[in-house]
Amino acid sequence: MVRLTTLALLLSSAAIPALAVPARLSSSDFDFDQAVANLTSSTLVERGEIEARAVSVQTKCKKSGQFALTFDDGPLYGGSVASLLESNGGRGTFFVNGYNWDCIYSPARVDDLIKRYKAGHVIGSHTWGHVDIAKITPAQLNKQLDLVETALMKILGIKPRFFRPPYGSYNSAALKVLQQRGYTVVNWYFDSGDSVGKSASQSIAAYKKIKTGSPTYESTIKTVMPAVIPMLRQKGWTLVSMADCLGLSPYQSVGSPGKRDSSWTCNGTPGPGQT
Repeated sequence: MVRLTTLALLLSSAAIPALAVPARLSSSDFDFDQAVANLTSSTLVERGEIEARAVSVQTKCKKSGQFALTFDDGPLYGGSVASLLESNGGRGTFFVNGYNWDCIYSPARVDDLIKRYKAGHVIGSHTWGHVDIAKITPAQLNKQLDLVETALMKILGIKPRFFRPPYGSYNSAALKVLQQRGYTVVNWYFDSGDSVGKSASQSIAAYKKIKTGSPTYESTIKTVMPAVIPMLRQKGWTLVSMADCLGLSPYQSVGSPGKRDSSWTCNGTPGPGQT
């Protein structure tokens, strides 16, 4: 389903795999009016333990009035989301796994990634197998990141800049690894709760409270997104990618993609939830 989440300025949609649906943030956890009041600040919010203060976890855009729509996991309905954004003049950011609900090298997944990339959507990393990075070693995290980077270099010719931690979970050791590898870590600020069972009407209601100033569920695409996107535009929000939101280049490097060969496979790699 799409997790429709605002990071005060970031509208985040995170899909949670059926393998492990954790207890997540809900709309009742936040003061919406205060969250929106914070939007006028150009200071990026930093989340994390005190000992990890050197590594910032971004939850706000630099400019007021911006919403960064982000989607995690996929690949179900990802193309539908991208098309919906494009038809409304927006671009999104897709944080992808390598091997979660599907293998990133499958022909359908490759075609979908290429279409999103060429349309101007930003592609970020979400680990190879959707693992909780607070519960694995630095070596295991490096392996997860290496596998995603290798796949995206082969398919798109890019090394991602943005990283979304699965389940929103991280610790100082994981953040240190991500910093050393040049990643900008992005988390959410408000969660509509759709990925933990909230109905489409409940998700939409959560967004109506916002005042101006894992695999994707089909019901979210057909009901929530078509209602939410026009609503945000009517309230004066500009829908932007993470790169525009944070004023950063979308990728650490951009080169030429590779050609499909026998190495384009998930065989021999960690499965969903594995390290």
